[in-house]
Amino acid sequence: MNIGELWMNRQRQRSSLTLDPILVIGIILSVGLSVIFYVREDTAQAMGTVAGLIGGMITLQVQTLLRDKRRIEHETRVGYMISTIEKIPWLPDLMEPMLRAAKHVEREFKGTPAEDACRDAFEDCLRTLADLERGHFRAPYGDNRLFLSLIKNCRTSMCVTSVPSVDLGWWLQPVGRQYWLAQVDAIARGIEIRRVFIYQEWTDDLDALAREQIAAGVHVRRVHADRLSPALRVITGIWDGTCGHELSYTAGGEAVHDSFTVSPPDLERLMRQFELIERSAVEIDEPDPPRRTQSVGTS
Repeated sequence: MNIGELWMNRQRQRSSLTLDPILVIGIILSVGLSVIFYVREDTAQAMGTVAGLIGGMITLQVQTLLRDKRRIEHETRVGYMISTIEKIPWLPDLMEPMLRAAKHVEREFKGTPAEDACRDAFEDCLRTLADLERGHFRAPYGDNRLFLSLIKNCRTSMCVTSVPSVDLGWWLQPVGRQYWLAQVDAIARGIEIRRVFIYQEWTDDLDALAREQIAAGVHVRRVHADRLSPALRVITGIWDGTCGHELSYTAGGEAVHDSFTVSPPDLERLMRQFELIERSAVEIDEPDPPRRTQSVGTS
């Protein structure tokens, strides 16, 4: 059974259990008119019968018109949904088993926590799709697949920041090394990579990491966190100006999830943010500029 048949059967089941209010009202009016004409002595009894028949005919006509209107609206809605599903090549193969599973849960486990969990699953999916509608999506922290795909398909440039207090250990782990080797391959293809390290302390491990990347061809700069506003002390990335990334992490430096965007306003914002951070940074061997200090007033 396809998607359209499932919806149509569901609608027919609901319609068969619903008493049409127009029909009920029409019957009451027809009977009422008949009674009025019957009890009035100055009116022929035949007129009561005629009035009742006319009222019944009008009721049936109105009921038919309303039923046709509801049927057309329903078929238009179902047709639109089916047409939309069929326009996306991979969607029908997913929708049919999803609806079949939901129908099974509704039939076999109605009234149990499974029914609520099923609805929650669809609502979670809706929230994800609502974010995607705005060009936003997330990935679990540590899942390298999307990053590797972005680097592999990069054509011109990759502009990224790094906050060592959050991700230095990640760089030294196998997943971080895999990410780095993908960048080495990208540089060999002629991709420009610009990276800014936003640091609290320039340690030996961080210096070794930065110099390894410089030797491979990455344009590396560094900036002390105190020279940036808190809003700029972020881990971000932009690939070809078509996909952007922001890492969400706690105040304690624990990474939470990776957020991505393909929305043009977001991409413009991330690029302006990166350029502002890069202008505040210096080359690895340059001395740090004076840090921003807060003036203290005297009374």
